Amino acid sequence: MRSSNRQYLVSVDHLRAYAAVLVLLCHGTHMISPLLRQTPNRDQHGWLYSENPLATLVLEGHSGVALFMVLSGFIFTIGTLGKDVHYGRFLGNRVLRIFPLYIALIILGIGAHKQGANLLAVVQSLAGLGNLPGSLSLGAVSSMWWAIAVELQFYLLFPLFSRLLTKRGPVALFKLLAAVFVLRGLVWASATGGISVNSMLYYSLAGRIDQFLLGMVAAWFFVRHRERFQGLLKVGIATGLVTGAIWAFNQTHAFHERHAARLLWVDVEGVLWALVVLTYVATVSSTGVVSRGIAKVGEMSFSVYLLHYMVVTAIISHRWWLELTGRPVVDAFITATAAVLPVTLAAAVVTYNGIERPFLRWRRAYLRTDSPDPTAITATPKAAVVSPR
Repeated sequence: MRSSNRQYLVSVDHLRAYAAVLVLLCHGTHMISPLLRQTPNRDQHGWLYSENPLATLVLEGHSGVALFMVLSGFIFTIGTLGKDVHYGRFLGNRVLRIFPLYIALIILGIGAHKQGANLLAVVQSLAGLGNLPGSLSLGAVSSMWWAIAVELQFYLLFPLFSRLLTKRGPVALFKLLAAVFVLRGLVWASATGGISVNSMLYYSLAGRIDQFLLGMVAAWFFVRHRERFQGLLKVGIATGLVTGAIWAFNQTHAFHERHAARLLWVDVEGVLWALVVLTYVATVSSTGVVSRGIAKVGEMSFSVYLLHYMVVTAIISHRWWLELTGRPVVDAFITATAAVLPVTLAAAVVTYNGIERPFLRWRRAYLRTDSPDPTAITATPKAAVVSPR
């Protein structure tokens, strides 16, 4: 069982690595390309577009955040389905996972950007409300912290959702998803003075909760029907569907347009990434050298996510980009791949091993050992193949 456990953890870490690299390449390409020459296929917001579906994976690489959200719901549910969660220990483990590096960056960021900090802003950011007005604004250091806030808010709710899924199955979560969808639609329709689309749907739990819940549903199907999702063809179909959806999102300029379709996109994105996670983890169990190398990047994905924006900003401020083809978007992508990625990975190795990893060893088991509720849906032994992290 321990060897099987490692194999499925590796496949999850592959997806973490992919999500982190996707976000890194997106930011690098978007931020560097306008500095090279006049960039074509860019709208009034400065957003890039392409008719090439593979290119849109990079240009809309912010979708990697949705993959992270789905993975969070998936990985926690795999280890807790059918069991009761000790709330205090679960939150304690989340603090050990998130806060050591987060606090280090807060301290260093405040030292460099005192004008963007005050006591209330520090308290707000530490309380998991860093995605709301009034939180710390520390330039490139804090640019990615909104996602930490969304994750922390989900962590507060997860044990409740987990119990709901255990006792009533995925139908209960689908009902919750429907209720959230209706409420979001009413808020959208009643906002007569206009609405900030991304504030509502991108940077907040109000828009991201669906993706966490869909990750939990995917875990339920993995535990009970894993064999039905196995097969490289199924992985390919799931990957093709999400690529096509992201291409369509790019072609309709949806990131900045106030279309009601954005209300549906959060669920489309979540369902398709959940399908990718479900098929990939059910199918891929390689433990070769390359596989372990990619998984190592996934282990360090939190550091990669938090550090890459500073690396991109540093490269821009020192004009260290590469101009090899004379095509701004291509050269920006090359710079992100050949400069931003390796520098970020090197920095992540240091921060993961020096700050994150020592505290990860302090985590404790948070599943209750007493007998489960006899009315609960009992997870099969396969639930242990991926342990909560």
